[in-house]
Formats: sequence, structure tokens, C-alpha cells
Amino acid sequence: MLRLIPLRYLTKTRALVLCSLTLVAFGAFAAVDKALLEQAQALIKAGKAQEAYQMLESKEDEHAGDLMFDYLLGTAALESGKPSKATFVYERMLAIDPSYIGVRADMGRAYFALGDYGRAKIEFETVLGSQNLPSDLRTQVEQYSVAADSRAQAKPTTMTSYLEVGFGQDNNIGSASGLTVLNLPATGVYRPTAPTGTKIPDEYSTLALGAEINHMLSEKWGLMGGLDYRSRDYAKYNEPNTWTWDARAGVTYTGGAWLLRTMLTAGEYTYNSQRLRQTLGATADWRMALTTSSQLLASGSVLRAGYVPAASKSQESDTYTGTLGWMKVLGAGGTALNLSAVFGQENATGARDDGDRRFWGARALVQSSFTKDVGGYLTAGWTQSDFSGINSSYLMARHEIASDVTAALNLTLTKGVALRPQISYVKNHSNAALYAYEKVDASVNLRFDY
Repeated sequence: MLRLIPLRYLTKTRALVLCSLTLVAFGAFAAVDKALLEQAQALIKAGKAQEAYQMLESKEDEHAGDLMFDYLLGTAALESGKPSKATFVYERMLAIDPSYIGVRADMGRAYFALGDYGRAKIEFETVLGSQNLPSDLRTQVEQYSVAADSRAQAKPTTMTSYLEVGFGQDNNIGSASGLTVLNLPATGVYRPTAPTGTKIPDEYSTLALGAEINHMLSEKWGLMGGLDYRSRDYAKYNEPNTWTWDARAGVTYTGGAWLLRTMLTAGEYTYNSQRLRQTLGATADWRMALTTSSQLLASGSVLRAGYVPAASKSQESDTYTGTLGWMKVLGAGGTALNLSAVFGQENATGARDDGDRRFWGARALVQSSFTKDVGGYLTAGWTQSDFSGINSSYLMARHEIASDVTAALNLTLTKGVALRPQISYVKNHSNAALYAYEKVDASVNLRFDY
């Protein structure tokens, strides 16, 4: 059996790391009370990591981003049984400078403690690829790297699941224009009918649940599958009630700094208690780590939508979509920025009135952790759509721009349980007034992750 060296005995390695950080951040003691750092270091050396963590964690809001402080905080978290917290702190340090090899070794140990042997292996291999690595550190990392391989083979299958319940208020349940009378050039006066044809508000409840399973065939190849179900039920009106299920199965390949996942997908959409639309598709997602603080993402998909009711067969379509994205960790590591561009073509295989649709757009997402238990995100995007056919009601081709913005908080109540309030605003501009609308949707969701 492989015997790993306990972290509390790695004093020589830690001394090397602290020495390098002192040289890089010469002014650290000027920013943080020297006595605090010395006391924390002495507690860790004496095997009292929990005491050191409690002392440093209470000062994190004040001193986060200071290299010496962060390293001691991460080490105290790791040695006191808080590897998840340690990865967060180490990531904050590596976002500033990814060349801290000793910190990267400790990041690998934190992933190892979490049971994430794949990411632990990547960190260890990065360390071992460094030149002029001290022999004692190389020996220790080699031991952990072998152990990560062994543990990964012993536990090749993992499963995650979630349950989410919520309630909210929608001020436009049918995404209607809000106009009570419209003049259609081809047919004359048109009066939309309630509830979905006019702008009507209502309260609703939601339910979402799902699971995903991953099985590693080897160090690089894996299989995955998942299933999700979502429903929205309105309080006063049944017509806009929806239920959806989506299934996926695919293959994953890890190529060191990049990951490729290909999947087959299937789903069904039920509207007003009637099966409306069924979908079949395929997707490919690729992501590559450019640095420890940034990633490049690309994906492509094809989706075939078939309609169950005979009256809706004309709406059937094949949609081809491409996405390019970039993610960057900002500042001290508590904030991430995601930028993406989307483009595609929707072919009207059912000969619908509006013809084919060409679309393109962009989206920005900012996620931030304000404290260890409170985070949030803000996202905004727009999509322009141009239709090729002549709409029979308006006698012209439709051109539309849909924009949206959503703000949300994530409040961690306990491990695996979070409360998520959010509010969204959506506006669709159209040269055909019947299809123009705006709506505000606010909700509160309670989520359980297993």
C-alpha cells in the first residue's frame, strides 16, 4: 500500500514556498500585521491548523489577496479538513501568478482530499513537469500522483443529483404584445384573446430535478449520461403550464489542458397538458485552459424539432448552432467573467409561414463570491433573428431582436442546500407588432444538491 506523507510533516516544502512568496511579495508584512502571520505559521507548525484557520478566516475579508496571508489561510484550511475552501484560496493565488509551483502542489493535494482525482492528477503532472524541482518535493508529488491514479481506478463511477422547488411572479404569462387591438395588413383588425394572447400576470410554482452519472473508462476516456425534468404551474391559468424532460448521453475525452464532450440529446415539451414538441440532437463541447485563470470554450449542436399535433406540423425545424466563449477569473479569484458569441441557422422543414431563421447574438455573465456563503451573478444578452419567408399576416419578412438581463443571489444555507432569489427582464423587438413583447419574472428557489 502506498504510504503518503502527511501534510503536517512537509515543513521543508512549506518553508520553500513561504520563502518564495516573501521574495515576490516583499511588502506583505506591511499590508498584514506581522504578528498575525507569525502566530498563524506557528500554530500550523505545532499541528493546530484549526486554531490557525479560525484566526485567519475572521480576517479574510480584510486581507484576501495578500500572498502570505492567502497561503497560510489555504494551508490551515487544508490541514483542518476544509479542502474545498483551500482550493478557492489557492486558485486566488494562482490567478495572480500561475508559476507558484509549491502552491500548485498544495492545490493538487486539496483536490486529492476532495476525491477529485482527475484534477489532482493534472496539478501533480504540472508540478512534475517543472524544471529544477527540489528532490524532496518531487518525491512527495510523485507519491500523490501515483495515489491519485490508484484512487481514480478504484472509484471510476460517480453520480450527482439535484432537486429544486420554487415560486414566482410572471407579469406576462403568454409573452404577449400587450396590445388589445392589432391591425394586420392581410386580414384587418385582430383582437387577441386572454389569457395568453394578452398581457396578464400570474403567480407560479416550479419543480426541477435531475441526475448525472459519469464513468471513467481510462485516465482520458469516460462515459456520461443525465436526465432532467422541469415544470411550471400557474396559480390562476392552466393554459401556459409547461413540463419538460431532457436526456443526454455521451463520451468525454481529457487531453491534459483541454476537455472534449460529445453527446446525443432527446427531449419533450408539454404545453397546457398536451405533448407539443419532441427533440433529437447532438452536441460537441470543447474547453481548453489557457492559463490557471482563463479558459477558451467552443461548442456546436444540431437539433431536430418535431411537433405532435397535426396543426403544428408546419413549425418543425432543424437548428444548427455554434458558440464561442471565453472565461476569465478576475482580481483575487472571487469573480469570474464569461463572454460568448452565438450564431446559427434554423431551417423550417415544415414549410412554416415565416420560412428559415438566421440568428446571432452575444452574452456576458459575471459571477462573484461575496463571502463564503453568499454569491451572485448578473447576465445579459441579445439575439437578432432574420426570417427568410413573407409572413402571411403582415406581408413582410420578420426581423427581431430579443434582449434579456437577469440578476440572482446564491445563499448557502448548509452543505448542499442553497436559496436562490432572482429577477429577469426580457424584451423582444419586432417589426411585426404581434410578436413584440416585454416581461418581468421574479422567483425564489430552494435547491438541494446531492
